[in-house]
Amino acid sequence: MPDQQHAETLLLDLHLDQLGDEDRRWLEARLLRDADLRAKSDKLGQLLRPLDHWSIPQPPTNLADKVMDTVRSVREQSAHSENLRYIPAKSDRFFRAMPVRSLREFFAIAACIALIATVAIPAIYGVRAQARLSQCTSNLGSVFQGVRLYQAAFGGALPYAGNVNGASWLPGSDSGAPYLSNSRHVYLLTKLNYGPQPEHFACPCCKTSKAMQHDQLASHDDFAQGVNITYASLNMAGSTPNLRPRGAIAYMSDANPMFVDGRFDAKVNPMSANSPTHDGRSQAVLTLDGTVRQMTTPFYGVKKDNLWMAGDIRYYNGTETPASQDDAFLIQGYPITDKKLITRARRQQF
Repeated sequence: MPDQQHAETLLLDLHLDQLGDEDRRWLEARLLRDADLRAKSDKLGQLLRPLDHWSIPQPPTNLADKVMDTVRSVREQSAHSENLRYIPAKSDRFFRAMPVRSLREFFAIAACIALIATVAIPAIYGVRAQARLSQCTSNLGSVFQGVRLYQAAFGGALPYAGNVNGASWLPGSDSGAPYLSNSRHVYLLTKLNYGPQPEHFACPCCKTSKAMQHDQLASHDDFAQGVNITYASLNMAGSTPNLRPRGAIAYMSDANPMFVDGRFDAKVNPMSANSPTHDGRSQAVLTLDGTVRQMTTPFYGVKKDNLWMAGDIRYYNGTETPASQDDAFLIQGYPITDKKLITRARRQQF
């Protein structure tokens, strides 16, 4: 029980990124084992989510200097004027004196407020960003718990919704192959009730993300819209999909930067690019040992495998698959039910 209480007291600090490395590792390991604690963490993340929609305009960088210049100017102008302290205020029966602040005091107060704003507003933005990052990490931890339960039920196999040999996983490709979305596979985790909820597949750091409605789950075989699944997952295409990886390879991450709106972008350098979800600064990555970490490079593990590439392939038409059993090739899911996205992707390829 003391460990449980200690873990609960650390949850807020985790979401605000205020934990040291040792406490963070301990708590993340605890979250993977404790479903109740993970549910509390998810609930806390949802409570903090309104911060994402709180838009605060950035103050001018020289706001404090402008206010202080104004204060000095007013002080000089009023240096020889009379400083009134009291004025009469009328009441029903008598006049009484009321203290009134001078202009100098008002401007001094305004200057203090301006100085506080220049410090507080960036801090608020930082808290919001850290809360989103923590929720993103928590989402992938919940997905891993679902994967583990699925594997226990299916002899160690990863979620797999079947495939058509030679099909394309990229709706905007020019391969001419039939299209099948890669997100169908991870969708099984929520449709078959292995733990993850629809909101766990929509990263709060993605401005367009929107969780799928719970009442839609049973009637779909994939997410309803592309905005419902903002994470990239292990490519399960090909005649021999990687159902039982040999090691703890990467399974899911923030969006692959090489594929935007269902099309391949050859201008993106996969050797250095990070996910656009976090403004190109990093990506959250889930590996099949249950570890979730923020990475500032697409390379991970001892072999320095690249998350975004299938082996050494540099250009893609949507029919590529992982090069080996330990090659993590993470790609987007573009649900076939999202007709607008697929139509737009195919039109833009010409």
